Amino acid sequence: MRKIILLMVVAALSACGKVQMPTNCKPIDAQPNIFPDYVSVTIPCNIAPLNFMLADTVLPIVVEAKNDNGFSYVLKNCQGKVLWPAKVWEKLKNGKTISITIAVQNADGSYSQYQPIVQHVVPDSVDSYLAYRLINTGYVLWEKMGLYQRCLENFEQSPIIESQSVNRACINCHTFCNNNPNTMMFHTRMHNGGTNIIYNGKVQRYNTKTPISMSAGVYSSWNPNGYLLAMSTNAISQQFTSGGDDRIFVSDRASDIVLLNMKTNTLTTCPRLSTPDLENLPAWAPDGKTLYYITRKKRDTYPMQNPQAEDLYDLCRITYNVDDNSWGSVDTVLRSSQVGASISFPKVCPTNGRYVALTLANRGYFAIQNKQSDIALLDVETGELTKPQINSNFAESNHAWSSNGHWLVVGSKRIDGVFTRPFIAYFDANGNFGKPFVVPQEEPDFYKNFLLNFNNSDFMICPVPKTQIELRNSVRGKIIQVEADASVNVDALSGATNINK
Repeated sequence: MRKIILLMVVAALSACGKVQMPTNCKPIDAQPNIFPDYVSVTIPCNIAPLNFMLADTVLPIVVEAKNDNGFSYVLKNCQGKVLWPAKVWEKLKNGKTISITIAVQNADGSYSQYQPIVQHVVPDSVDSYLAYRLINTGYVLWEKMGLYQRCLENFEQSPIIESQSVNRACINCHTFCNNNPNTMMFHTRMHNGGTNIIYNGKVQRYNTKTPISMSAGVYSSWNPNGYLLAMSTNAISQQFTSGGDDRIFVSDRASDIVLLNMKTNTLTTCPRLSTPDLENLPAWAPDGKTLYYITRKKRDTYPMQNPQAEDLYDLCRITYNVDDNSWGSVDTVLRSSQVGASISFPKVCPTNGRYVALTLANRGYFAIQNKQSDIALLDVETGELTKPQINSNFAESNHAWSSNGHWLVVGSKRIDGVFTRPFIAYFDANGNFGKPFVVPQEEPDFYKNFLLNFNNSDFMICPVPKTQIELRNSVRGKIIQVEADASVNVDALSGATNINK
């Protein structure tokens, strides 16, 4: 029976491939309006089919696609939707360009033909998987969420862990070492709280709150060496508004940066990372010797009277010697006063450390809820800061690099201004970005109907090695207490670390 079905599918594809474009079409001096917008995008050689639909018609259409290697294929009577067969898509990608011509049938049976759509294919592959949290856009339903992984080479999505399996705990802040989930972490809060870490083949839950830190770890970054985890510790507050573009404003009363050593199960810090100022969002450079982070001055009044003026972060970095656990001096790389914006979420390009992708917003660091937030690119060799053409009129944030440094995934609300969707942009050898494209889905209208946000998307080179049951058992199981580094001079740590005392 399976052989018969397979032969029928092959015959159907072969017959469809022999269909020809209609002749004597009336030319339309414009490209078609398609959704998602995959016009003039640069895509990796291993991406799933870019299925799309005509945004303004469900009439029968004929679509001819061809690449510069001579392969061509024709689809007919698609009723406004273009769904590429997997084998056809693989052949189309076997070239440098894909040209797509669409003819729409008119009421009298004639056809009108649009100008071709061109897509550029590059040999630089993207990491095979994307991890993200799916969460409701409203905060009253936050207890139903999950961490998921999607294979970017096809349309397969599977849960990493879902809140329903761990007493509806909040699951957040997943982080991978070198884009490899064999070393990773995520937090659970409210219920079964802790930092859940996959390390050396095991998954365990840790309590990272110690006498030298104001809280358990929050925002994290793995050192490339695979056993050091830089984390912020934060006293976080949320403010909700009933109108305007920004429905939630998140700010900190205090924050520091600490370092967890997985080999010794100890937490350490230094006076330059635990000051009365607010150090936050650590991000390692690929050499493992430089830690970027953001900081702002502590305010004496809370809540802030003028967040646009008081809640502005600068970008700093500090050197670290792993051999003797010593820290260098702090270097202020970029001030908010220089750029007229708050700087957040530094992410260092993993291939050479030259470029740092940042988020710029009019206040704070919770940029995904800030309509004015954009992605910026800092060239640390020249000091040049640019806003690449990957931004929109809506929020862009939650960005991350692929392991080869050629792709940046960005959380963007550009489709409807409400929901965050993962967009991928090519980054070439000259430091230029291509036009972003939304992660393809099997059904072209998926993003018009899906009512959850894709939060904190991150590339992975392979799927998570632990099953959801193994992760669930770890979250529900024994918690390991992290020890404070006895060599830390507690008296030298000022202000922020004593906030809860």
